[in-house]
Amino acid sequence: MTTLHVSGPLDDERRGRLVHAGDLLVFPAVPPLAAFCDRAEELIRDALGPHDPTTAQSAMARDDFLAAVTALQRRYREDRTQADLLRSALEYAGVDTDRTCWDHPYLRVLPSTPLDSRRTGGLGAHRDTWSSNVYAQTNWWTPIFPLTAGRTIAFYPAYWASPLANTSAEWDLEVLRAQGRAALPLVPEATEPVDTSAELRVVVAPGDLLCFSGAHLHASVPNATDVTRFSVEVRSVHVDDVTSGRGAPNVDGAAPRVPLEWFARMADATPLPTLVCG
Repeated sequence: MTTLHVSGPLDDERRGRLVHAGDLLVFPAVPPLAAFCDRAEELIRDALGPHDPTTAQSAMARDDFLAAVTALQRRYREDRTQADLLRSALEYAGVDTDRTCWDHPYLRVLPSTPLDSRRTGGLGAHRDTWSSNVYAQTNWWTPIFPLTAGRTIAFYPAYWASPLANTSAEWDLEVLRAQGRAALPLVPEATEPVDTSAELRVVVAPGDLLCFSGAHLHASVPNATDVTRFSVEVRSVHVDDVTSGRGAPNVDGAAPRVPLEWFARMADATPLPTLVCG
């Protein structure tokens, strides 16, 4: 696995070869992300004001903070400006929006002290493909405020080609949606200890775009700082990768189905199953 800093766009085929082979790609200072971060910060400050959003957790009562974050994340999901700017950022990276599907941009809020809430919880070591079962999946990730190694995303490259026991066979998003977190954890989980000796913590700046395979074992670094982490993530799938069977290797996933309906074409929201099956 190599971490590559990419200046300018990579077309879908070249980028796909690198991502499906396990490389991490960093697109630095992506122009549309400047306005993207400004708009995200506006939404965040509006939700948490008059407090500094990165330290608002300490200034607000727990329930008030959680309520504000819940409202913020709902508003964020509906904000067309954010989606349009993130789409422009992916286009800058070389994504063909007519041949690529995505799910939806998600604003993750990770405070410095765990609040036992789905809205603000970090994710333990997992592969996104344990749940999506789509090995052509690419993940895109960017911070809104500056990061440190104590509040970022971590990768475990030793597991790229090595299996890890997990609960993917028993996990189903539809059950989670219907019954809540009491029925299932937010994502499938490892059932054996993870060797973190080769952990790689990636620190990128606001305006940088991190791109990696959904098959990578990765996790939220437990926030050991006094500053809340705000980051945005989205997942994409190229139609041609699905139809041709291209993607990362499956070394330990056992998801019971392939929910292609999670993804829709970036250009016009046509569902991925329609594009694949006609």
